[in-house]
Amino acid sequence: MAKAESKKEFKEKSLYYNRYFSLRYLTAGYFFVNFWWLIVLAMGGSEVVLLPLALLLLCIPAIWEQKKKFDQREGNELPQTKHYYLFQVVINILLGICYFTSAFSFFYPFVDSAAFSFLFMLLLLGLAIGIWSLHHISQIERNEDKFFRRYEAYARQK
Repeated sequence: MAKAESKKEFKEKSLYYNRYFSLRYLTAGYFFVNFWWLIVLAMGGSEVVLLPLALLLLCIPAIWEQKKKFDQREGNELPQTKHYYLFQVVINILLGICYFTSAFSFFYPFVDSAAFSFLFMLLLLGLAIGIWSLHHISQIERNEDKFFRRYEAYARQK
């Protein structure tokens, strides 16, 4: 009996935690993209190394906040994650603006000018993902995400 109860509890916990599933993986993706950007800039001795470092340092509390959601179901606010994504979106916008100036090569000295357009498309993709993530965070905070509805339906069945 206790094993079945434990299994139900784990399923309920997992259903609730799935609300943060996409954010977990997108945050990890941003973390590694910014990490590799930091490595390449550091190897080249660039002064811009502080920008990806700041993004990484802001990402760590967001990762920790998302991890804690597995153990605690009270409150669905994600202030650290929201701040991180806001900062990431602003940085992507500023880098996108820099694309139209000579400063763009300052942020990406390891890329030749032939690949700038591809890099700009990646920035736009990162911007779109960041905006979608902020939208998803607001849905979670208002309990309007589809995973919360599934969680509620499961909880009502008990």
